Amino acid sequence: MIGTRGWYILFAAVVSSVVAYKFPTALMSSTTALEAIIAVFSILAGVLVAVISIVGDPSMLLQGNWRLAFEDAKEVQKKISNYANLIAIYIIALLMVIVAIVLNDMKVSGLYWYYGAVTWLSVFGFMLSVPLPYSLMAIQAERMDAEIERRKKGAVRD
Repeated sequence: MIGTRGWYILFAAVVSSVVAYKFPTALMSSTTALEAIIAVFSILAGVLVAVISIVGDPSMLLQGNWRLAFEDAKEVQKKISNYANLIAIYIIALLMVIVAIVLNDMKVSGLYWYYGAVTWLSVFGFMLSVPLPYSLMAIQAERMDAEIERRKKGAVRD
């Protein structure tokens, strides 16, 4: 069964498809828009790498015995693996945008499909980024709740 995240990804894919279909050449004539996409995705990728590094830092594991730390690490790695996929989307989009700029500079014409693909991936990547802060806050809230529960049960800190 598809969950909320799956529905959102599907929604993002549909919206991206509609935008790319309606405006396939929107990026073809605007180097400024392409450069803006580079700036936005570069910043998003950098911030996401930093957040993944912080959230995945071993010192952030729950206090307690090694089993508790192991389970916490497994859960966090599972959740942040989705963000690694998002970084890959950013990198692919950045590469495609750079190629689009080169194609613009070389005055290559007739590649409407390529600009449509760049538009699709740019919109898709951006839409997947919108819920990102809330997802990261949810991970942090779950970790805090788990630590509070552990302390309520009287677990001894190691």
